[in-house]
Amino acid sequence: MTPAHMIFIPTVFLLGVLAGLLLTSRRTGGLPVLLTLGLALGTFGITHLTELPIGAGAVAAATGGAPLFDQSPSFQASDVLERIELFGSRGREAYLLETYTGDVLFPLTLLAFLLTLGRFAASQMQPAAWRHLFRTIPLAWFAIDMLENGMIHALLLGYPAPSPLLAALLGPVTTAKFVLLAVSIFGPLLVLGRTILRQRTSSNTKTSPDAQLPAKT
Repeated sequence: MTPAHMIFIPTVFLLGVLAGLLLTSRRTGGLPVLLTLGLALGTFGITHLTELPIGAGAVAAATGGAPLFDQSPSFQASDVLERIELFGSRGREAYLLETYTGDVLFPLTLLAFLLTLGRFAASQMQPAAWRHLFRTIPLAWFAIDMLENGMIHALLLGYPAPSPLLAALLGPVTTAKFVLLAVSIFGPLLVLGRTILRQRTSSNTKTSPDAQLPAKT
């Protein structure tokens, strides 16, 4: 994993944990958010922090520590093709396996968390449109993630003559995936944060000594 991933991913999950803990202390409806978050964290640990054959750790070991395409996107077809060459035969085989095992399993558990988080956040808002939005964006993220997996799989299978078109499109697809992921996480968190602030403001207003004094006539 790159240093950016080591900082970005745990930070995102910690924000989710914090939001879940704060809300669960007030509403039992937050429990599914924490359960799915725990499932996603556990799967992330298995697929990214170990060297099991299905995970990114095994690919990193097989490629000599070369970053994967979603860890360090390339936007030129020539760069993508050069990196595939540098992975080596053992690295390409490991990466190929990961595209339809660990890189499907972890996104599935993360999707469950994002949908649960979005549903919980939408329940705090009146317009029904929020529910559709917080469901549609994670599903779009997952679809793009699977598209990226399919593209990488096809590029690896096509070696030593992978498709230049797929290679050129890979970077933009990876970027779109991360944008949708960020929106899927921080959108609901912003809604929940706003709700918490409103509740605290309302609670402070009701318990204020001045608010409890009778009005003077």
